[in-house]
Amino acid sequence: MLILSAVLLALGIAGFVRDRRRLRNIVFILFGLGTGLIGVIIHTDDGTGASLPVAIVLIALAAAPVIGYPVLTVFLLVNGVTMIRRERPSFGNLLSLLAGIVLVALPIGAVVVEKILPGHIASAITTGLFGITLYFAFFFLVFLIASYAYRKVPTKLRGGYVIVLGSGLRGTTVPPLLAARLEKGIEAAKPAATIIPSGGQGPGEAISEGEGMARYLRDRGINDSRIMIEDQARNTRENLEFSRKLLPSPDTAVIVATNSYHVFRSAMLTRQLGMNAQVVGAKTARYYVPSAFLREFAAVIKYSFGLNVTFLGTWTIMVIALLVAS
Repeated sequence: MLILSAVLLALGIAGFVRDRRRLRNIVFILFGLGTGLIGVIIHTDDGTGASLPVAIVLIALAAAPVIGYPVLTVFLLVNGVTMIRRERPSFGNLLSLLAGIVLVALPIGAVVVEKILPGHIASAITTGLFGITLYFAFFFLVFLIASYAYRKVPTKLRGGYVIVLGSGLRGTTVPPLLAARLEKGIEAAKPAATIIPSGGQGPGEAISEGEGMARYLRDRGINDSRIMIEDQARNTRENLEFSRKLLPSPDTAVIVATNSYHVFRSAMLTRQLGMNAQVVGAKTARYYVPSAFLREFAAVIKYSFGLNVTFLGTWTIMVIALLVAS
């Protein structure tokens, strides 16, 4: 187990050093730590139980979900109410509230199922839901760690071009969220890099996001000679694809500026598109981050559609087989 742990950790760390934009690096590291803990338990067990340090770690791991579940539930519900009060109502802005409601409903639903259905059917349903919940909880943990590590591990910025991803205008006005991206782009563009404001014209916008962002850059003293407008993109993938066409070559090193919660998904897209890119993020209001991260996670799940269908399908078949057998 200790050898397997060392191999998994080596694969995860080497993969992270080579390309920080892969989720599998964190999966390797987490599984490496898990197998390492099992190996230490086996190695230190003298027949009287685990050593004190190992026992403390095990108690902490066991207590984390017990304490964390209700704390997380309350946090999401409170954050959801805050989002309703401060932001316009939309599905994306309501995600933290919806997630909190789901966390409340899961244990209640399990109790109801146990009360109204035969034992073997109820057990199959609760087992199935538990496995699905555990899978997505682990997936979300991997996503959070990968996002944090990508942003926090120091690296040298490189690139003579900076792409600033659009996020919507208010008529012709750049709202605070987009202004933060532009300020991060200006910071990353020093001393004289070319800035590519990217975004087409959407509903409620009097001009394209690219043009509105360019006006903001001019007002901040950026010369027109350093601005290349991309004004057709409708989403993040198109932001990157269409902006890439404005670069001297597809392999040109580029910095991509966005908000902190949006960094890792944007980085994943640059890897999928084969771009030589590094993504940097502007600070975002704390109350906005939980719903934003949940929205990003939902998009990442969509990217991993095949993997998710494979797991959920296999798990469902296993649960049905156990139900039939019982």
